[in-house]
Amino acid sequence: MLKYLVVYASETGNTKKIADEIFYAIPSDSKEEINVRRWNGRHDAETYFIGYWANRGTCSLEVIDLIMSLHGKNVAFFGTCGMGNDAAYYRQVENIGKVWLPDDNKYLGGYFCQGSMPIAIRERYQEMRGRINDDKIERMVAMFDEGISHPDRQDLLRAHVFADTTVRKIPGYDIFSRIMDII
Repeated sequence: MLKYLVVYASETGNTKKIADEIFYAIPSDSKEEINVRRWNGRHDAETYFIGYWANRGTCSLEVIDLIMSLHGKNVAFFGTCGMGNDAAYYRQVENIGKVWLPDDNKYLGGYFCQGSMPIAIRERYQEMRGRINDDKIERMVAMFDEGISHPDRQDLLRAHVFADTTVRKIPGYDIFSRIMDII
């Protein structure tokens, strides 16, 4: 059994960027990174970092299936959200994932950041002008435009810090364990 498994769902590559950074930050050789579509229950670990992109405020069914299958694990969530750079919204998306997590797991926290969206979404917003409140459309276009550069270097740095901090929350983690992982 691995110590760490980073499992992610990523349609546009945003969440994979965060997954890569978290994987890089985990101080262990006993780790693996895998797309949730390749996870089939044969991969097991003590600690799971589960990443997903927010689709209408929730995660995909394949991520829900993974979350629901875990028992007695350390679990942390991460992901990207195209609709806004807002801590309250990030908590909401994180809490949606926690709903599916069985109680016998230890939840270690979450990290979410803004992600870019495909240009077709911006075009769809623009097509709605005149049919929906134009102020709302302008806010949606502005959020889209703000997200184009995300996840950026700061988002990746925060993901790195999140991974390091999360690993330190694991029961039984100490500096000796970290040295043994490196050796």
